[in-house]
Order: sequence, then structure tokens, then C-alpha cells
Amino acid sequence: MTRNVTLKLDETLLKKCREIATRAEKSLSRWVTDLMRRSVSEQTRYARAKARALKRLEKGFSLGGRPLSRNAAHER
Repeated sequence: MTRNVTLKLDETLLKKCREIATRAEKSLSRWVTDLMRRSVSEQTRYARAKARALKRLEKGFSLGGRPLSRNAAHER
């Protein structure tokens, strides 16, 4: 289901957006819809990637070897 939305835009911005939409061979409405879909998709992918990265950090990484003793860690 689609819904109509009213936007208030500066005349200069509106003119530039119409020009870009025309060059893309799209209506202004279609162009704005495509921009919004792309933005939502990017935000969704970012949130998923962030969640995966945080999960990996919680688990930790095996770097091999064994833990350093306190003395070995502070040895110069």
C-alpha cells in the first residue's frame, strides 16, 4: 500500500531534484522513493554488520600461543 506524503522544500533544491530525476528518467516521486529505499537498505545492512561485529568481539579471537605471565608482559 502506498501513501501520499507532503514535503516542504526550498525552490532551488526542488528544481535541482527535478533535474536529477529527469536525467535518471524517473518522476520526482519515484526518484525520492528510490533514495529512501536505498537509505533504509543501507541502514539495515549497517545495523546487521554492526551486530555481527559486536558478537565476534564478545566471543574474542584466538591469536595462538599461550597467555603471557605478568612478568613477561612487563619485561623490557
